[in-house]
Amino acid sequence: MRGARPWLLALLFGLVGCSGTGQPEMTFPALAVPDGTKELVVDGVTVTLDEASLAFGPVYFCASESGSANLCDTALGEIRGVTRVDGLANEAQPIGEFHGFTGDIQSASYDYGIHWYLTEKQPAPAPEAPGGHSAHVEGIASQGALSVRFVADVDVVAPFQGERAVPTTKVEGKVDADTARVEVRFDVASWLSGVDWPAVLASGQDPFSIAPGSRDHDAIVIDMVSVRPPTFVFVAAGAR
Repeated sequence: MRGARPWLLALLFGLVGCSGTGQPEMTFPALAVPDGTKELVVDGVTVTLDEASLAFGPVYFCASESGSANLCDTALGEIRGVTRVDGLANEAQPIGEFHGFTGDIQSASYDYGIHWYLTEKQPAPAPEAPGGHSAHVEGIASQGALSVRFVADVDVVAPFQGERAVPTTKVEGKVDADTARVEVRFDVASWLSGVDWPAVLASGQDPFSIAPGSRDHDAIVIDMVSVRPPTFVFVAAGAR
């Protein structure tokens, strides 16, 4: 346990405490479910995605309305580890298992493949992070006869040392004996809706690079973290 982040220790001790109250332990599959959308139109510019990979996890689930490491009083479960996800796939992809206990879940916190433990001086990517980034996206932006290839490398980093990249997001879920799986549903294409695509076309750059530190990069991060984050759906046995 040496070097473990305090939040993980708190989670583990919280789970042990829950088991003492008689709450049944639960383990079931966790799946990433991209919606498969590969195109969007922003300000008259058609954006077509050719590639979209992202690193996701780990995830911590909380019974309180805030999943923040400092505000989560009752931890109910986690998805351990980090998985690289194909954001354009038309099928579900396994991302590990939910380990935890029965109960109502109101929030979650998670990383996009870049962690910042209290024992580390700076954020560090997991091996599963594409090119060392939270997400890597490639595609073409076009309007009329004009088209430009683009490449986006996105880093979603915790706001503070010892915190998760996404400190809290709302979840409406219930874990009970009938729960068969948890689906993490993504709409990767929508994360690009805040990019200034007319400016991309007018830049004269081909390919156009969206990199950390740029305004377009920050717009994508905002969508990934707060405007259009993944949704967590706990699915009962027999449900589609």
